[in-house]
Amino acid sequence: MIKISIIIPTKDRPKFLSKTLFFLKKNRNFFNEVVVVDSSKKENFKKNTNYIRNLNLKIKHIVSSPSTSLQRNLGLKKISKLSNYIMFLDDDVDFKKNALKNMKNFILNNKNYAGYGFNLILKSNSKINLLKKSPIFNYFNLYSNRPGKVAESGWHSKAINLKKNIFVDWLPTQAVIYNKRKIKGMFFYLGFGSYSYLEDLDFSYALRKKAKLIIVSNAKYKSDNTVNRNFFLFGKKELINRYIFLKRNKLKMSKFLVMSFFIILKNFLGGFLNYKYFFRFFGNVYGLIKVFRI
Repeated sequence: MIKISIIIPTKDRPKFLSKTLFFLKKNRNFFNEVVVVDSSKKENFKKNTNYIRNLNLKIKHIVSSPSTSLQRNLGLKKISKLSNYIMFLDDDVDFKKNALKNMKNFILNNKNYAGYGFNLILKSNSKINLLKKSPIFNYFNLYSNRPGKVAESGWHSKAINLKKNIFVDWLPTQAVIYNKRKIKGMFFYLGFGSYSYLEDLDFSYALRKKAKLIIVSNAKYKSDNTVNRNFFLFGKKELINRYIFLKRNKLKMSKFLVMSFFIILKNFLGGFLNYKYFFRFFGNVYGLIKVFRI
């Protein structure tokens, strides 16, 4: 029997969270409990609390400092001991019809995998990824043109709009289910900082050494993915957190530097089309300087 605990980190997005929880209420047979780990400001935390009270649903609502890694770790510590699967879910996910049913049926017939990713459906940004997916990048293992792969440089490719199930090197935490037994003793790395960029890559890439990770193609979802991003901060973390991931997994520094140069150049050129990319470019440069000082 499958018993699923769902962990949802959230921060100052009561409208998104209420929509997600209402969807889960309509699909309460899919899970056993929900743990909402909330780092919202006082007024938004109160809104979330009031909404949760009125849902008549088994929800643990706990407070946290802002950090998706920390929030997920707190959630892992609060789940029921009776659960045998753990689902990480963002607060803005929109599941397609039968996605939850299809996922549960797949798990019932394939219980020995470590992780089961839902299939993200979105418009592919092919222009941005065109160079990274070129044969030369693939040949030198700087970037893989295969979905869901991690190259020796530390850069990963996304697996989206899939037509069939595929095994992958990593899974995003927007919508994913893990076998509780397979992740026993594992937590998300806090060294990425409060801006926990790449924490899902780091967690799942380490897990893939123990057992297989798969994305289930007929378990589809969309995500609003609304982020008020500071381009300079993201540019900095884009390289610093990538370097941390690289070192933790003993990948190739020389290939990391080559890809870093490409990313910096891409963002510089992108600045002529959208000035915000200049901020990302300067964040990249600052981040690379910090890398050499780590």
